Amino acid sequence: MDIETAACFSIAFIATPILIVLVRLLFILPSLRLPTSVKKKKKLIQECQLSILLGSGGHTGEMMRIISKLDMGKVSRTWIYTSGDNASLAKAQDYERKSGTSSQYIPIPRARTVGQSYISSIPTTIYSFLFSAIAMLKHRPAVILLNGPGTCVPVAYILFFYKLLGLCNTKIIYIESLARVNKLSLSGLLLLPISDRFIVQWESLYQQYSRVEYYGILI
Repeated sequence: MDIETAACFSIAFIATPILIVLVRLLFILPSLRLPTSVKKKKKLIQECQLSILLGSGGHTGEMMRIISKLDMGKVSRTWIYTSGDNASLAKAQDYERKSGTSSQYIPIPRARTVGQSYISSIPTTIYSFLFSAIAMLKHRPAVILLNGPGTCVPVAYILFFYKLLGLCNTKIIYIESLARVNKLSLSGLLLLPISDRFIVQWESLYQQYSRVEYYGILI
């Protein structure tokens, strides 16, 4: 085999998987298509396996108020929360007690605790990412509902990567925080390209960003 032939084979060997990935992205990347229209009588979430990611503080409060307005009768729920966030876990458990249903709970290790140095947080961040990757591979929800805590970014991208590989078909629904009036949060900016549904609560955001949906204040 001469040098030119070997070079052609090498280029083809490298280019083929790249081309396959690019074609796959064209089919699954939400940012390359407009959001589908939603009929008025169609429920946001129908019978499915739903994961709900809880942040801390205000994020959990907003999420619980949003959940309380949804018809969750036929939805199998899994709550994802940061380990050690007992307040968020308690709110989820209280909701389930009142609804009289059972659900699952997945704690995600913290990538970095308050006051922890950046250097010492490297191994904990790697561990948190690997734990999340394994947990999402086992769980693979039909829909995941997010509303802005930093923890949601790696979880969403892990699920999108699995979708790219054909391992799941999770629909990512992101609801921007009510506190964001004129500009998306950093989490929102990072997740806008990969979210199947991206909902804002202020018309000013709806007018600034393409692909976002606006139905008024949801909480």
